[in-house]
Amino acid sequence: MYSGGNDVFGSAWHELYRLDRLLAQLTKPAVPGTGVPSGVRDQLRELGVPLSRSFCREQLIAEVWGRKRPLLRQLRDHDDLVPPCA
Repeated sequence: MYSGGNDVFGSAWHELYRLDRLLAQLTKPAVPGTGVPSGVRDQLRELGVPLSRSFCREQLIAEVWGRKRPLLRQLRDHDDLVPPCA
């Protein structure tokens, strides 16, 4: 569950949220041959994703998913199981 605050667990949830939003923007339908919008490029740079003119959307999506997978594993491992109700 989300613990909030600025602790490590909360920051992992925040990072996951940022990656999800970025993936949603990257996977929106686009006219073939159009580049990635500048706002999305800025977000990718903030995350440290290498940008090159040769990168297509599919490669950027794969890069972001590559960053999301370890977070999902980390959060799954730290997720508290709710005991069944009596």
